Amino acid sequence: MTSLGEAALGQLAIRLADWRTLRSPMGSVHNRHGRHLRDADVVRHGNALTDLVAVVESFTVARLLNLRPAVSHDQVMRWADRVKMWRQHGGVDLSSYQHWQAFLGFVEVRNALSHGLGRLTDRQLGKFRNEVLGQIAAAGVRLDGDLVLPIPDDVSRCGEIGGDFVRFLDLAAPST
Repeated sequence: MTSLGEAALGQLAIRLADWRTLRSPMGSVHNRHGRHLRDADVVRHGNALTDLVAVVESFTVARLLNLRPAVSHDQVMRWADRVKMWRQHGGVDLSSYQHWQAFLGFVEVRNALSHGLGRLTDRQLGKFRNEVLGQIAAAGVRLDGDLVLPIPDDVSRCGEIGGDFVRFLDLAAPST
């Protein structure tokens, strides 16, 4: 693996260890009050999941830009763009990763947490509703209507799939 891949795996491991240390033993999703006030454990799980996805995204972009410096950040802003640029400039089909739909599900959960305060956004529920819901189902994250309810197993699974994806991409990509 490259040093970028090893660093990403290290960041994932550190974030998971940090989350496990901070995690309360009484994790419950039933203490919500109000539309945007979330149980502390749900917030903690969501924050960890968000960070894990960010590490994988950062690695995916950095690895391509390191391989092909002519590719600009603007060309890899969205996952659809990253798939296209990796295929075109790195010779890797990201969607061939065995848990691709589950990984994209974690991306959608992160988007709901970051952009919808824990609820699926209008964009997610609009034109791409069925695709988004299918990806979240593939990730195994529970929904209560439009509210995402990450639990400890989801965070662990996100870390496992994220690490597996980093290894897949780093080993499939050209070395230089």
